[in-house]
Amino acid sequence: MTSATPTVKRRLPTLRALMRNPDFRLLCSSQMLAGLGEWLATMALVALVWERTHSAVAGGLVLVVRILPAAVLGTVLGSVVDRFDRKRVMVACNGGRAVVYGVLPFIAGTAPVIALALVAEIGAIAYATARDATLPRLCSRESLPTANAISMASAFGMMPVGSGMFALFGLAGRHAITLALAVAGGLCAIATLIVGRVNAHAVSGGTIERPEKVSFLDGLRALREVFREDAILRRVGLGAAIAATGGGAVITLGLAYVRGTLHAGSTAYSILLVSFCAGAVAGVVSLQKFRGVLHHVFHGGVGVMGLILVLMALFPSTGIGVGMAFLFGGAFVATFLGGITILQDRVRDSLRGRAFGLAHSVLRAGAVLMGLLSAWAAHAIGERQRDFGMFNLDGNQLVLAAAGLLLFAAAATLLRPARVRA
Repeated sequence: MTSATPTVKRRLPTLRALMRNPDFRLLCSSQMLAGLGEWLATMALVALVWERTHSAVAGGLVLVVRILPAAVLGTVLGSVVDRFDRKRVMVACNGGRAVVYGVLPFIAGTAPVIALALVAEIGAIAYATARDATLPRLCSRESLPTANAISMASAFGMMPVGSGMFALFGLAGRHAITLALAVAGGLCAIATLIVGRVNAHAVSGGTIERPEKVSFLDGLRALREVFREDAILRRVGLGAAIAATGGGAVITLGLAYVRGTLHAGSTAYSILLVSFCAGAVAGVVSLQKFRGVLHHVFHGGVGVMGLILVLMALFPSTGIGVGMAFLFGGAFVATFLGGITILQDRVRDSLRGRAFGLAHSVLRAGAVLMGLLSAWAAHAIGERQRDFGMFNLDGNQLVLAAAGLLLFAAAATLLRPARVRA
């Protein structure tokens, strides 16, 4: 590979190598299409359930089924991914979602619709687990952070695009939901054809272990042994669980903080979300400069997230909130991608599916539990501000401060980086 200057050569070789890798390009293209279809279908499903029930609770169930499969079945799905060919798992999951989205408009009743939405989400989690376990096969160890960053951007970057597309479909009137679900199914069908062309057995600098035809419990025991022998993996697992609790608190209390604490409107909330997304992009870019010290990035990111939550609680202001949202987005993404890369690098190929299934379970369960606890605690404390010397804090601020202190204390004590093995 040639480059015009030494500086460019140092900064861009991994990105160029990945973009020249046809299997990586195919995987990302498939993921973008399937991700767009997934977010578009989510918007349409919420609208469909609302149209049939006129119940916000029933509509919320569609969002709940996006969390439950990973929290409850993540490890089981990881075992499936390890026992079967991962490309076939991805093909089956995308194809299954295409069928589900296509038939949903013709299913009578609300309960069957929600049940099929649950089936589609199980497919989405199994696909994500197989994708994360396959990436190390398609690129070198040095390029994994960049590969994960591109993979994450291609998956979550489709959320605003899907929302915008559904808004455009609203011009179709009463056929908007049917049209949106049909397009979502078509996108997943095209993604199925594309991912079927990926050579999931390609290896950069290594050999592929054959899938282990072991029982579910034996696989868990083998994975437990890996974590028992690797102090860094144990700390990453603990850090991921703690970081997820902070994310759950932010997701649950974000709107309440803007409306109740800042006394701002929807515009301010949108600005904070845009700032968070901009910070996430900055986090992806910054991570590339610290590929050699990802364990430091991971643990430092947990501490920075905690500090930001404390500052947002103690100094409530829309201006400060915009800056803090930017920093939180960067720290969150850097922590998330750093953890994924460490897990991919330190768990052998035959156990990666189980490892990522467990990771999805821990992250979703931690976020849900902390989210519910945060909502309950903030409601119990109430909106009345309490005097704490220099600060007057309401329920939202107290809960955010407590979550931030938990993250910061964990990063400062329990999660101190250990020496990485060669």
